[in-house]
Amino acid sequence: MENQNNNINSSYERHYSERASSKVYPTEFVVRTFLAKYPHLNFKKPIAGDSVLDVGFGDGRNTGLLCDLGLDVSGIEITQGIVDQAKTRLSSLGFNANLKLGRNSSIPYKDESFDYILACHSCYYCDEGQSLRDNLKEYSRVLKTGGFLVASVANKSSYIFNDAEELSDGSLVVKNDPYNNRNGYRLHGFAAKEEIEQYFYPLFKNFSFGSADNDYYGIEERVFWVVCQKG
Repeated sequence: MENQNNNINSSYERHYSERASSKVYPTEFVVRTFLAKYPHLNFKKPIAGDSVLDVGFGDGRNTGLLCDLGLDVSGIEITQGIVDQAKTRLSSLGFNANLKLGRNSSIPYKDESFDYILACHSCYYCDEGQSLRDNLKEYSRVLKTGGFLVASVANKSSYIFNDAEELSDGSLVVKNDPYNNRNGYRLHGFAAKEEIEQYFYPLFKNFSFGSADNDYYGIEERVFWVVCQKG
């Protein structure tokens, strides 16, 4: 259904346009994963010059961090308007990244282009006729063998799935988005870490997991953190 894609495109372009002049800060799980050490995090930290793809970079809050680390940064977003807004923000900070129009299941880069993929709150968005597995296959295609995927994955008990319609493929049609960006769109959710590992395998291996259970003053966000390696 083309309207589904058109609706989320326009919703998110408007969302980011409204905050284009505001300062933004990196997402906490991204900072912790890329910069800190934890006992259950099996992850080769990137070094300057490594290539990374920022999937669904939005306002560029994490893109700037990746640039600041000296990485060779690329990114994709769903509308040219979002791409242009992020380029302007990054340029004002003295950063340069190769940002392009693209989607989870259609990434405009060659096979095995990247050492790392960051998908912060993005990998589980499923376009009409596509599934999360299609997204993961595309991630695997552009990721080098042995490269790492760093992603957040939606928990089915999170606020975004309140009153959602669950489909047979594990995706859910959002019905009650308090931010009015995703109503009518399909997101894939999981109930447990074991489900995620089973779903991502065999495209990915060597899993590290974390999770968050946050109550942001009535918005109960629950999410899994996943770091894994291309098989």
